[in-house]
Amino acid sequence: MWSVLAARAPWYVAGPMIGLLIVGLLWVANKPLGALGGYIELDEWAIRKRSDLGWRTLFVIGVIVGGFLSAVVGSGWHPTIAYGSFDRVLGATVGLKATVLIAAGLFMGVGGRLAGGCTSGHGLCGTSFGSPASFMCTATFMMTAIGCMFAIAWLLGA
Repeated sequence: MWSVLAARAPWYVAGPMIGLLIVGLLWVANKPLGALGGYIELDEWAIRKRSDLGWRTLFVIGVIVGGFLSAVVGSGWHPTIAYGSFDRVLGATVGLKATVLIAAGLFMGVGGRLAGGCTSGHGLCGTSFGSPASFMCTATFMMTAIGCMFAIAWLLGA
């Protein structure tokens, strides 16, 4: 039974389920789905600007707990500090990894705040709602990702 729950859902199941979740949330709560809102709520709650945790915070916590449970129930959780090609290019020292990953997280958070939402919020919900700003943000995210992929491949000689 657990192997069925641990198996990855095929795209033709996962995609429509995400679409139904987006439409259902808009229909029931008139709110878009996005992870950044939950992170912002959690941050505001932690520094005492908020007295309660909203559904977005519970969504983010659920994603984290769900991912952990999936790892434990599936093939098993094997924590490691190995980071694949990152280790080959920049080295495997924990201090360097921590510095680069924290800086990357900060850039992503600041970028998400400046863009008025995260990639999932703009790409899935904003474009579904026909927001011109979300189409522009999603195009920017994609062009940046593709450009970075080519730059990294060039730097690594691939």
